[in-house]
Amino acid sequence: SSGINAEYGGNSGVCLFKYFVKRSDPQYLYSIYVLTSNLVCFIIITASYGLIMIHTYKTSKDAGTSETRQSRLSMRRLQRKISLIIATDFATWIPFITLAFLHYNNVVDGNNYYEFCSILLIPINSVLNPIIYNSDSVATYVRRSFNKVKSSMAQTTATIHSTTEMRDLEQRSRVYKNNSVRRNSNL
Repeated sequence: SSGINAEYGGNSGVCLFKYFVKRSDPQYLYSIYVLTSNLVCFIIITASYGLIMIHTYKTSKDAGTSETRQSRLSMRRLQRKISLIIATDFATWIPFITLAFLHYNNVVDGNNYYEFCSILLIPINSVLNPIIYNSDSVATYVRRSFNKVKSSMAQTTATIHSTTEMRDLEQRSRVYKNNSVRRNSNL
């Protein structure tokens, strides 16, 4: 025996560290440490964002800017962004951590859910965070793109209308000329 434990990684085809462990697994202390650290980080992040919201509200109220429409919109955007960040972290990490601890304590067999958690649940958080953090940038980009398309369509419509009007004018001019020529020839 070389002393290397082949079960240090996951038990499935997913290339991810084995978080769903039992006391008999050699890496159980490390797994519990990482999961507990994630839980503590989630609690600290949630508390920090809560303090940011409270501080921002108090600062804007003390400065007398909390009454302006722009200030209220800005505060609502901040609240929405913070709420989304906390909600997505909660919806992805808390079930994973809870399931890992339930598996560790032999309450649930978490191995049946490992692929779901590691392929879908945890990566969703990684995908959503940049979108949420940059939601103003994304919204601005979408709005500008929409306005460009709308402007382009308006220009195309204006061009079509002006082209149609020009054709109408040309046709009227030809009719007028033809009528003038006929009148002159009848004289």
